[in-house]
Amino acid sequence: MARAAASLRTRLLGWILPPLAGLIAINAWVAYGNAVEASNEAYDRALYLASRALAEELVWRQGALQVNVLRAAGYLLENHTGSRLYYRISDASGRQLAGEPALPAPTPDPAASVRYYALVQFEDGQFRGRPVRLAHLTHVLEDEQDQTHILKISVAETLETRQQMVQQQLRETLTSQGLLLLAAALLVIVGVQRGIRPLEHFRQRLAERGDDDLSPIDPPGLPRELRPLVETLNSYLARLGRLIDLRKRFLDNAAHQLRTPLTVLKTQLALADRDPAAVAAARQTTDDAVHLTEQLLAMTRAEHASEMQAQSMANVDLVTLARQVIHEYLPRAVQRGDDLGFEAGLDSCEVPGTAALLHDALGNLIDNALHHSPAGTRITVRVGSCWVEVEDSGPGIAPEHQAHVFERFYRGAPPSVRGSGLGLAIVREIAQQCGARLTLRSTPGQGSVFRLEWPAR
Repeated sequence: MARAAASLRTRLLGWILPPLAGLIAINAWVAYGNAVEASNEAYDRALYLASRALAEELVWRQGALQVNVLRAAGYLLENHTGSRLYYRISDASGRQLAGEPALPAPTPDPAASVRYYALVQFEDGQFRGRPVRLAHLTHVLEDEQDQTHILKISVAETLETRQQMVQQQLRETLTSQGLLLLAAALLVIVGVQRGIRPLEHFRQRLAERGDDDLSPIDPPGLPRELRPLVETLNSYLARLGRLIDLRKRFLDNAAHQLRTPLTVLKTQLALADRDPAAVAAARQTTDDAVHLTEQLLAMTRAEHASEMQAQSMANVDLVTLARQVIHEYLPRAVQRGDDLGFEAGLDSCEVPGTAALLHDALGNLIDNALHHSPAGTRITVRVGSCWVEVEDSGPGIAPEHQAHVFERFYRGAPPSVRGSGLGLAIVREIAQQCGARLTLRSTPGQGSVFRLEWPAR
């Protein structure tokens, strides 16, 4: 069983929220990194100031280093904002002079951070099994004989306060970015909801339309992105309306045209027992009803060609097609005593169209000539360059009827001539579907010529 497709709202949120969450996560990581770096920078500066404060308390007297740690400085070294501070003082050769002897000496590591005019070097290390941050300050001290001594002052700070600050920064960053993500998600949800509201209104208007309402849709305030959809839908409604009109017309025409022969047939069958001639009349009426039904079906097939047979358009050889249709109508022409002939000025002539429709069109032209001409008429089918025509030597068509012979159910023949009035209308419809032009030349008493002609290629 196929899984139901996700709604447009769900799809939009799925496309927007995950990338937005990823961007916010990257922003949180960068912000957290910047906050940690700023905190470390501040703590390193405080560590540098502690080493400077210790350096200010050093004096060199009687050939030895003396440390005068003031009470405030001592408190700073013993309790430095929650962290422990340790120091070590050595001379240029690395000899221990004061402080913790186990404190790591400065390493000549080029990766170590050297700042503040190269007076202090920062690095990470271990002291008594605990991680510490070290500041190694180079200090020049003069004794009472004005001799200079180069000292290395190392101050180490445990990382409790730094870690607490980092954790606090992490909590604050996660909280702020989480709230930002939540606010963004709410804004996206509200924005998507408001953005698809015109589509929902559009759906409601479609649902409220009547079953027979195929008029164009033009809802006010429709976003520009939905205009192509509405235009395509309106085009589809127009095609659907034409198709429905064609079917309605076919049903109306079929009901109207079949009612008369069927009524006559019913009357003739009722009289068959008393008048044997009524059987022959009923047979003729049945033939007329069958012929009318075939014509109605042919008309419907021609009208729906654009919807049903657009994919079957190809090149059709008029010479081969004309020979085939003539072969089908030749027995009827011979039976009537007519001269049905064929003339072609070339071996092949291909035109665009549908073979089945062109077969119906040419067949209707020949049938029209056989039906409306007396026995012994000369009928000629000719094929030229991009055209085919049917000429007969029959009575011709009066000028007042020539403008209407291609209309449905129009009959200019005398009432004694049976017919449906659909044959030439079918030919006109097929000509339009196949891109051909249908023309008529007729002179009363001298016959008629019907031609299907395609643009030269």
